[in-house]
Amino acid sequence: MGRKTILITGLPIFAKKMRDDLASFDSGNRYVVLNTYYSKWDKIRFLCWLPFASLVISFNGVSDRSQSLDWVVRLRKKLILQWMGTDALLAMERQKKGIIFRKYIDYATHFVDSPWQQEEVKSLGVDIHVVPFKYGREIDPVKKYQSIHVLTYVANSRKVFYGWESIKVAAQAFPEIEFRVVGMETDEATFPSNIRLMGWLDAQNMAEELRNAPIFLRMTEHDGFSVSVIEALSVGAEVVWTHPSECIHYVRNDEEMNHKLAEVFKLIEARNGIPNKETIEFCNKTYNRHHLMVIYLDELQKIITA
Repeated sequence: MGRKTILITGLPIFAKKMRDDLASFDSGNRYVVLNTYYSKWDKIRFLCWLPFASLVISFNGVSDRSQSLDWVVRLRKKLILQWMGTDALLAMERQKKGIIFRKYIDYATHFVDSPWQQEEVKSLGVDIHVVPFKYGREIDPVKKYQSIHVLTYVANSRKVFYGWESIKVAAQAFPEIEFRVVGMETDEATFPSNIRLMGWLDAQNMAEELRNAPIFLRMTEHDGFSVSVIEALSVGAEVVWTHPSECIHYVRNDEEMNHKLAEVFKLIEARNGIPNKETIEFCNKTYNRHHLMVIYLDELQKIITA
C-alpha cells in the first residue's frame, strides 16, 4: 500500500517519545513530529506536510480553535485526538458553560489510556478507544527493602494538584514513617518532621529512589496514567493512588488514604520486606514496550485503512 506519513502534534514531550517508539517498530512508514503550539516554523512545516499525510495524531484533546486542525478537517485528513492529563476536564467545563468548540471532537477518532479518562471523554458524546501507550524504564527491583518508607512526588509550582496537604496529613498520622517527597525543595508553611524534601532528582537518582521505595503514594486531583506509577509497580511497590486500576490501592480521600497506608505497611511486613512479585509480573506483561506498540500500531492501521 506504499509508505504512509503520520504527523504527530501536541504536547512535545509525549509527541517526540511516541514518534521514536512508533518509528522503531514500524520502519515502513514515516512519523513526523511538529510543534504547532509553540513554533511558527513548525506550523508552516505542518501545512507543507499535511497534503501528503495519511493521519494526524494530536497529543492533546482540543476543544478550542486550532488553525492547524482546521486544515486537517478541510483536507479531510484522518485525525486522532489522544486525550492527555486535564484536557478532558477543560473540555467538560467548556461544554458545561456552552463555550466548547466541537469541530475537531466531532470529526476525530478518540484515544485515551485510562478508564477514568474514558468516562470523561465519553461524557462529551463521542466513542472512545482505550489504547495504553505509556511504559516505564527497566529498573531492577531490590531483593529486600532496607526500610519501610513512602515515596511521592510534588512539583513546587503545583502543590495543590499533587496533594501536598494530603501528604502532610499522612505524615502526621504515621510519625514513625519517613515520607520522601521528590520535586519539592522548600515550603513556606511548617510540615511534619518525618517529611523529607528531596528536590529535583535526575533520572538515575529517581530510579534508585523508586527501586528502594516499598510504597509509592500519589494523591493527585487528576491524572492520566502516570509513568511514575507504572515504574513503581514494575519494581514491586505498593501504590496508593486516587485513580483506580489493576494492582493499585485506590483511595478517594485522606481518611481512606490513612486506612490503606496502615494496611500496606502490614502487607510489606508480612512479606518480610520483599517487593510484591505479583505487581512486577503484571507490569512486565501489561506495560511492556513491545506489547504496547504492537497494539497501538494495530489501532493506527485500522484507522488509516478504514
